[in-house]
Order: sequence, then C-alpha cells, then structure tokens
Amino acid sequence: MTLLELEDVHTYYGEAHILQGVSLRVGEGEVVTLIGRNGAGKTTTLRSIMGIARPRRGRVRFLDEDITHLETHAIARRGIAYVPEERRVLPNLSVLENLKLGMLGGRVDGGGRRLEEVLDHFPKLRERIAHKGRFLSGGEQQMLAIARGMVAAPALMLVDEPTEGLAPLLVQTLTEVLAEINRRGTTVLLVEQTLEVALALSHRLYVMDQGRIQFEGSPEALGKDPSIQQRFLGV
Repeated sequence: MTLLELEDVHTYYGEAHILQGVSLRVGEGEVVTLIGRNGAGKTTTLRSIMGIARPRRGRVRFLDEDITHLETHAIARRGIAYVPEERRVLPNLSVLENLKLGMLGGRVDGGGRRLEEVLDHFPKLRERIAHKGRFLSGGEQQMLAIARGMVAAPALMLVDEPTEGLAPLLVQTLTEVLAEINRRGTTVLLVEQTLEVALALSHRLYVMDQGRIQFEGSPEALGKDPSIQQRFLGV
C-alpha cells in the first residue's frame, strides 16, 4: 500500500524555485532514501511534506488523504514524525523531558510502555535519562532526536541527515537502529548524503539534483550505475 505520495510538487523560498516538480511515493513498510548533493532539495522535500515549506503547486497525500494544505501539527497528529537535521533537542530539558514532549503527539495509548520500548533501542539514553540536553554529545543528541520521534508511534518517520558529522562507530549504530525501527513496522523516508548508508538501509532510492528527481530505483540498480553516481552524487 502507498503510504505517502508526492505529485508534481513545486516549492519556493521567496522567488527561488527549489522543488521543480517532485513526484515520489513511499510504500508501507519501506525505507526510501532521498540522496543527493547539498542544495539538491532533499530537506525542502521533507519540509514540504510537513507543511513547514508550503508547496505552491502539486499535492502531498498521506494514507490517501490530501495533506498539502494542513498545518504542521495536524500533519504530525496523522502519524508523521519529523527528525530535522538540526536535531532541536531542548537544551534545558532532561532526556526524559524531551521524550515526554515527543509523546504529546502520539497516536496511541500506552505511552509508558512505548517509552520503555524506545529506550531499549538506545541504552545510552537510558543511562543519561536525567541529563539535560545541553550536556549530551552530538551523537547522543542525534539518538535523542530519533527517539523523540519514535515515542509518538508514527506510521512514517522523516529523518534528515542522521549520520552527518558522526564518528564511524556511531554511524553504524544509527544505521542498525533505523533498520530495526523499520523491521518493527515503521516506514522511513530518509535524507542521506552517505551512499554506503543509503545503499545499506534502503528498499528504494531517489537521487535528487537541482530540485528534480534524476533517478529512482533499487540499491542494486544505483550501485551498478556509475554514471548516476558521478553526475549527481560526486562519487
């Protein structure tokens, strides 16, 4: 079943035409990755889905409902969690308090049980449950940002550049966590620049460049296409 679909989406920042007719779909249970260079339009695609950047043309559908013109909080309550690149961990709140804020947008009861399940993915956060956000490392803040999205029990998670700036061991840990989240039933739309991470996690990939989709296919197809990698990914 198609969970999310974008149809010919055009998004502007002022007069700058950022997304120039983006169409894509995410099926239930998939990990789909948007990959491309900086400035390709990947983050703007996620912001357009969430209503943070409002498309001027085109349509965004989630669970067969047109959500193009809904407010961001209404979109979140329909079951989409957004983990932004900036993480936006609240520095003066503890790990537990940050997670409880994430639970406010949850779609299901049993928040305490859900919290325990999420902390099972992130034992480091459990150890630091009373620490304030400003005292966490960059990797721990990224884990908290993902965990805060998970506690709302979303049907779909939008995750923007989770591995950027992290040490290789943390990249491996987060890759494994995202794969496990997906195995347990959460669909993921991922923005990623690291080709190895994208190929390891994804069921399908879209390559973006200059606000357009330039390639759609499987990890195997992208891995065997050096021309696409060289033209749009700089590999």
